[in-house]
Amino acid sequence: MNRQDKGEPISNAKTSTENKTDKPGQTIWADVTKRLQSLLDAADYERWILDLRLIAEIDGEILIAARDRLAYDRVNVDHKRMIQRVWRGLDPKKRSIRLECWRTAGPEVRGLVDDPWQKLDGAQANDNVTLLSDAKASQSAPAPVSSAPEFSFDTLVVGPSNDIAQRVAQRIASGQQTGTPMTLIYGRQGTGKTHLLHALRNECKLRTPDREVVYLTAEEFMSAYHEGVKAKDTTDLKRRLRAASILLVDDLHRISGKPGTETELFQNLREVINHGGVVVLVADDAPGDIKGFSPRMRSELKGAAAVEIGLPDGEMRRAIVERLADHILQGAPDFVVSPAMVSRIVAGIRGPGRELCGAVWSLYTEARFGEITPTDEMLERIIRRHEGEQREPSIDQVKRAAMKVFSISKTDIESPCKAQAVVYPRQIAMYLCRKLTRKSYPQIAHSFGKRDHTTVLYAYRKLLKKIETDADIARDVDAVSMAVMDLQAGS
Repeated sequence: MNRQDKGEPISNAKTSTENKTDKPGQTIWADVTKRLQSLLDAADYERWILDLRLIAEIDGEILIAARDRLAYDRVNVDHKRMIQRVWRGLDPKKRSIRLECWRTAGPEVRGLVDDPWQKLDGAQANDNVTLLSDAKASQSAPAPVSSAPEFSFDTLVVGPSNDIAQRVAQRIASGQQTGTPMTLIYGRQGTGKTHLLHALRNECKLRTPDREVVYLTAEEFMSAYHEGVKAKDTTDLKRRLRAASILLVDDLHRISGKPGTETELFQNLREVINHGGVVVLVADDAPGDIKGFSPRMRSELKGAAAVEIGLPDGEMRRAIVERLADHILQGAPDFVVSPAMVSRIVAGIRGPGRELCGAVWSLYTEARFGEITPTDEMLERIIRRHEGEQREPSIDQVKRAAMKVFSISKTDIESPCKAQAVVYPRQIAMYLCRKLTRKSYPQIAHSFGKRDHTTVLYAYRKLLKKIETDADIARDVDAVSMAVMDLQAGS
């Protein structure tokens, strides 16, 4: 089969002189990059967009590759939605964009073309893939799972712990007033502050692309500032920041104790605000608790609107796990995480959302990257790996947790009372005693008013079945499980 029969590899690298006619995909990509160049600041475009490579069309998706993991993560978080929007606006077929990291891509991607950052002299594609022509590929394998769902307001789990912060971010993104030109969003690590900041940035780009939105971490600011100091010229940094309509600075606490860097940042913040811009800062601590800043900077932070993001509650924790599991399931059909397994993750992983997500990704890895269905044994290994060996709770602790969640007494939970308000929490307590301890059915039954072991067996089997289909029961089991861990932590 000759080269024309197989199709010409497509990328930003130069193709062979045998074919001097651009294919439709190449032409669209060239138009897309030109449009992106006009929408992004020069530094972002040159560092992240210019180095992307167009690879192929597979099953109606346009495959674009980033050179390494850093480039992939940054483009996936900051630019993918814009690339998708611009592509669809220029593509008559309205195809979707799929982003891959070339360095970690599997053979189903790397086998399509040779290294797209080198000249493609004589490079050929696999016979079963059509490379960005009007024909379509017949790739049968599911799309690989991306590293994480896109940071957007749609993928953000919202609840009591972050509702106000989310509302503030949405108002800023839509151009509404928030009362002060500076907002400080704070909370412990892993609670979704960076997700919210990127969601704000992406929403601004979609709603009002004419506004200049600049995002950078405190470490990126420090690096750029120090490079400017070495070159005895910080003009580029000043120009970039002071052109912002909205300036977003993540991990502010990282520059505490660095007076020179702090002074430079303070001056840029003031310039943005003085020219009618908006500043959003993210830090781990509230303004009054941040250490290592000068009195002037602390006063500036105390003058901002401070909004806390707290730890997610049980319902939010469950939603975080379910959404990520569903996201992975789209690319790995065998990665089925049952409601009971979701409950076990929520109960077993005590940390914030980031740690819950880490457990799900570990389970995905344990399940051979979604090639097999995860099992309870796999999940228990993951929980031990993430949390360490956990102390087994006592039956009394499980009972007290159920009593606390459902506001019933010890007499109630051990009594023969058959009122639903007592039977239901008692059954949950019995179920968790069997699930979280190594006690036998007779031992558990004896502790609940010297009942017969068949009562516990019935409760366990009933809850085990219903937790798979009844979200309310699953949430109640999660709540009691969390209460058990709280009691253990305090003992």
